[in-house]
Amino acid sequence: MSKRRLNSPAAALPWLLLGAACTTTQPHYVDVQLPAYASAIFVECASTNGALAFQVNQNGQTVEAADLEWAAKASGDWGLASYSPIGQTLFQIQFNKQKQSFEATGRGGNWLESVTITREGFLRYKGQKLGLKPDEFPCFFSGHLPRGWLRQVVSYKADADGLHLAVQDQERLTEVTIAKHGSDSPWAWQSTSNWDVYWGLRKESVQLQSRRDASMVLTAENLQGIECRWSPKEEE
Repeated sequence: MSKRRLNSPAAALPWLLLGAACTTTQPHYVDVQLPAYASAIFVECASTNGALAFQVNQNGQTVEAADLEWAAKASGDWGLASYSPIGQTLFQIQFNKQKQSFEATGRGGNWLESVTITREGFLRYKGQKLGLKPDEFPCFFSGHLPRGWLRQVVSYKADADGLHLAVQDQERLTEVTIAKHGSDSPWAWQSTSNWDVYWGLRKESVQLQSRRDASMVLTAENLQGIECRWSPKEEE
């Protein structure tokens, strides 16, 4: 029997369509009932505000540091700003949810020109996927995860180490691990989001970790050596 060769676009088309259909299959979501200490980690990202001390470390050295204030409206819009000791605005970032766009003013805002948002709502920086959505950041700023993730859980289990949830949002699969209540783990919870690049030939990830000292740490596989760290700060 002869073998068919897929050496033409016409011959390959049915297989490409089949692959596309398989990748868009609706996930099977499951309902979860979390204990109170775990449920408190998931919050609504809108209508929140606060202040934080923020720094960017590269290979163990601090390259940027600032005190920031942020606020998120019920509409999903949010803003982030840094002020001088006399109250002068040093820089400001505004996210418009309806337009899915950013605006930046003040010092060091040029880098935001390299940030774009995909049709699926995920961030890109210089063409590289970051695996996070801009309207999720107010939750991250406050040291929490979006409550909407609980509607996208595809698997859940509990073991001696804690609770484990897998959250599927389109192309992104996020593994959330919550340390057992009373655990001596250095972190209270961590989330690792994974997605495919180059048509599935490679996977990349971004990790958020909530430390016991109330600080948050963000690292990304495609931003090696760079760590973003922030912690809550009392507003003056």
